[in-house]
Amino acid sequence: MARVKSSAFVRRFAIASCCLAGIHFLLETAYTVQYGQALLGLLPDYLADLLLIWGSVVALKDHKATGVLCGAWGFTLCLHYRAWAWRFQSVMDGTANAVDQGTMVVLASTMAVSALCFLLTLLMALPDKPQA
Repeated sequence: MARVKSSAFVRRFAIASCCLAGIHFLLETAYTVQYGQALLGLLPDYLADLLLIWGSVVALKDHKATGVLCGAWGFTLCLHYRAWAWRFQSVMDGTANAVDQGTMVVLASTMAVSALCFLLTLLMALPDKPQA
């Protein structure tokens, strides 16, 4: 657990989180341009990216302040799960098209990444044990 809380690990993780937010922003924007998506559907994705960047900046300034980054990854995980779940439901009831099916596969992988990152940030955000 000490490794996850080290300033070097938190710094690298925060930088990686910023990079992942940038990649997500670009891919979500490309998806919207190519397939169309209402602004109401796009805003939560952009909010997740903004939270990831803000949480990363906070964590870079103080490696013990990982709570915002933890919340950002939690929000992102829930967002990916919800986006995956409605596509999975449409596959199960036979109403999914090829784009939905392909997107569901992509979302399964992003959901796994989000779950791992959320777990890591939960460990980072746990308080240190008091010294005896």
